[in-house]
Amino acid sequence: MRTTVCVILLLLFAVEPLARADEKPKDTAVAVKAFESEHYRLYTNVDAATSEEYSRVIETAWPLLEEFFGAAPKLKKGEKLDVYFLASQEDWQAQMKGDGVGIPMGAGGYYWPGNKTVYLWKQPTLYTSRQLLLHECMHQFHYLACCDNKGPKDVWYIEGVVEHLSRHYWDGEKLTLGVVPFCSLEDYPRLALELYQRDDYDLAALISGERASARPEQWALVRYLLQQGDAKQLKALRKKLDGGQEGRNVFKKHFGDPKKLQPKIHEWLKTQQEPFVPVWNEWQGQGANAVLGTAAVTSACRAREDATELSATLHVPEGAWKGGLLVGFSDADNYTVALLNSEGGFSINQRANGTWNVLKRGDAPPAVEGKYRLKAVRKEGSISIGANDVELGSFELKGAKLGVCLENCSLRFTDITWK
Repeated sequence: MRTTVCVILLLLFAVEPLARADEKPKDTAVAVKAFESEHYRLYTNVDAATSEEYSRVIETAWPLLEEFFGAAPKLKKGEKLDVYFLASQEDWQAQMKGDGVGIPMGAGGYYWPGNKTVYLWKQPTLYTSRQLLLHECMHQFHYLACCDNKGPKDVWYIEGVVEHLSRHYWDGEKLTLGVVPFCSLEDYPRLALELYQRDDYDLAALISGERASARPEQWALVRYLLQQGDAKQLKALRKKLDGGQEGRNVFKKHFGDPKKLQPKIHEWLKTQQEPFVPVWNEWQGQGANAVLGTAAVTSACRAREDATELSATLHVPEGAWKGGLLVGFSDADNYTVALLNSEGGFSINQRANGTWNVLKRGDAPPAVEGKYRLKAVRKEGSISIGANDVELGSFELKGAKLGVCLENCSLRFTDITWK
């Protein structure tokens, strides 16, 4: 259940759904369509394109999860795992009620061991919806592959594993699990670091179950053990936890006193922070230096720290588009955007206290192999902006944050560097 190993880098080809049934399945509370792949039957009442993509995503995750967990659910001939991805919370509740499943309060998704089925509903952004889908399917996989469909006793372990794994990159074909996202609205690394910086933070009480714990600190503990812990000891610990033993009784044997481990995790967390911050919704990291943005208005994603220089490659899409660099960002009401467009022009637009002002317009240089290499450099109080080695202008702008932006389209930016 969720409210709203190392990184695996495997290139997998997208798996097309094997079949799709247009009729309402028997005993289904909500009218849905079924999208089948090798291991899953995904029931949805959202658009077909999204449903087909999500069917590919969870099927592509299967071998990655099998490698991580060292096992896979044993399915009978013709058996598939059932997953419901529904358009609204009301539909989600109706389906679970119809299946006789108790509705968890405050959740966006749920795996119910009683019928081995995942239920979730559409979240506010594209990334969080896909992450939640992976999250709940990972619970299903974990329980069935390793735990005889019985949940381990420690919530920090149950949730920490899937919170780690479900943070991902997806470009339509390649799925990478267990990443520190390029950017995200939830920003678990920042929240975890803030918790560890508290004077009264108590990791030992988390592991023993003496206090409730939050998802960011669960993510941080499991990710640290996977990235920095002894692999042999971790394998032994996971086997015990999956078998029903409690962390309070077995953790210390494998990783020592949590009080001594706590400062190590604290320092390590400083190296795990997401580098960019979405100023507005619908920015999805697609790699350590790549991001995809979608918006019907002006939208931007900025570097977390102040920067004096930023470069990015803009991939020209089909159809109409506008996009480029965010410069001189002070806050969500005061910033400047340098926008190239599909008509071959550019404009430098400044937003100040709710009003737009065009600083400059002109002709943009031609794209090179469908790409623009964009660059912004701050020097002595001014910012110079260029595209494909052609300067578009230099402006005196306040605000030390730099980033990428778009207007009323979807754009992909790669090879992002900053300093």
